[in-house]
Amino acid sequence: MVKILDCTLRDGGHQNNWIFDDTFVNNLLQKSKSENFDYFEIGYRNRIDKEGKGNFFYCTKNVIEKYTFNKNNLKIGVMADYKRIDLDDFKSAKEDNIDFIRIACHPDKIKESIICCEKLKNNGYNIFLQLMEIPNLENSHYKILEEWNSKEILISLYIADTYSRAKPQDIKNYFDNLYSIGFERVSFHSHNGKGLALENTITAIECGAYSIDVSQNGLGGNLNYNDFKNCL
Repeated sequence: MVKILDCTLRDGGHQNNWIFDDTFVNNLLQKSKSENFDYFEIGYRNRIDKEGKGNFFYCTKNVIEKYTFNKNNLKIGVMADYKRIDLDDFKSAKEDNIDFIRIACHPDKIKESIICCEKLKNNGYNIFLQLMEIPNLENSHYKILEEWNSKEILISLYIADTYSRAKPQDIKNYFDNLYSIGFERVSFHSHNGKGLALENTITAIECGAYSIDVSQNGLGGNLNYNDFKNCL
């Protein structure tokens, strides 16, 4: 069965500078647990451009500590953009309060991003790698991914419809391409700019997606979990 990741806080934070109160966050966590979600992306971990941003933009160990004590089986993690990541902020999974990191990389930084994933794995972290701007992947980018000999370190490889450009047939093609170069687990992050988040996500599931992303009430422009739930 496909796994579900709640990205409400992380992507929704683009709308309010990642300023959320404790009640809202705890309610989201309770919702995710009650719906048996697998992953909860609590925000970003950034060290730069923090001025005017809320706690969930940088998600230090101390910031998120109070949200992790009663998570049950829910795995809590953060996203780090390759262009903003500082490996000094991820020294040891054993001493951190997160269960996973999702590394976001744009096509021109795939080679550097996979090296980063290897270093983070060596520090004990569980890793997703997310390919941004998936329609902009060229043959040279696929070649780098195909030649990567450590694909198995990932929980899954994510593809992101960053600018809502993809249609269902495109999603199928992306999955087929990534399966053909050796990725056994592929996941999907949608955006709903053209109203296709639900249809594209269903296509991804039909293609065997390991996990898909949702947000509560569509916050952040992602797939509205209620829409997804109502179609099951």
